[in-house]
Amino acid sequence: MRILIIGAGIGGMTLAALLKQRGLQPTLIERAANFDHAGYMLGLWPLGYRVLHGLGLYEKFAADCVECKDYEVRDNHGELVKHWSMAPIADRFGPNLSCTRPQLVKLLHSALDGVDLRFNTTFQSISQTGDEVAVQFSDGKIETFDLVVGADGLHSKVRQQVFGEQPYYHTHWGGWVWWVDPAQLPRETFIEHWGAGRFFGIYPTRDGAGVYAGAPVAGEFGEQSPGRRDRIRAQFGGMGELTDTCLAALPDDSEDLFFWKLSDVRSREWARGRVVLLGDAAAGFLPTAGIGASMAMESAAVLADELSRTNNEFIEHALSLYVKRRKHRVESTQNDSRHLAKMMFIKSATVAHIRDVATKFYSLEQLASSIAKAFDEPI
Repeated sequence: MRILIIGAGIGGMTLAALLKQRGLQPTLIERAANFDHAGYMLGLWPLGYRVLHGLGLYEKFAADCVECKDYEVRDNHGELVKHWSMAPIADRFGPNLSCTRPQLVKLLHSALDGVDLRFNTTFQSISQTGDEVAVQFSDGKIETFDLVVGADGLHSKVRQQVFGEQPYYHTHWGGWVWWVDPAQLPRETFIEHWGAGRFFGIYPTRDGAGVYAGAPVAGEFGEQSPGRRDRIRAQFGGMGELTDTCLAALPDDSEDLFFWKLSDVRSREWARGRVVLLGDAAAGFLPTAGIGASMAMESAAVLADELSRTNNEFIEHALSLYVKRRKHRVESTQNDSRHLAKMMFIKSATVAHIRDVATKFYSLEQLASSIAKAFDEPI
């Protein structure tokens, strides 16, 4: 079975590792030249990292992670609104583990020994004829495959070319990301300040605490221009001692910071012929629930499972079963992420106050009902 995976992200590499384990030899292409800029912080629920048990990678992964034992929401001025212990979920299903994206990418890469991984490679066109998919690469070379998997992220070129334009969901918020020395911050607690017209999240990892400072995208907010550091400090000042510590660590204006616009996408179709979408290419996630990477890994496991129980003749049927097993589950958790975004990202001080009062009565399961339900549902 000749399989091309486009995109060496979390979903693409998980799928490649699982297929290799089953005796297949996929081809994996990645537009980046290497993994030097692999991203920032991410959290993995057991929904996703269960896959690592099967690959023999879990123990190594867990040893490099920080367990999120507590989750706190604070208000616009840093006062505690609600504290949730993660123990009820961790004790039954497994902990929420926090790492850097480069850590997970490096770990998955270690499972791809012998896989045809081509960096600095993109494609120009995809065309299907009968039981084959012809792909023209960026160097002009054309190769044929039995299956092409688009795992090329939120702004997927595979999705756009094969399935057409799909609806994006825009929050019209964005935020800056930077790293802070974790010694000055709580080690095993995710802390989010749900303000009025501003949001400030602190997420510990082994190598440092990742910070996300978000607000509506307007004016100079989001500009890599002189005065950036002063503008960010002014925007998020007065949110409490923890945010002040993080703001003090803001890099100088001369250093590039990553600005993350908060949007997602949902493809109406996931499979057409012998081309299928995986991960963010099929349904992208806002970072609000920390569930996107877990969903991508889970989807990779299901796709690998279906492909292991078919042959070249019936690939399209296997893809239809993959979609039936995944689409509703993924879109339900995507809805949870969108719902959380509406709670977190509020401009009005009055509405934010009402939200803070209501949050005091939420259980963790109520906050993300589809995600909580997914722990007990088979896939």
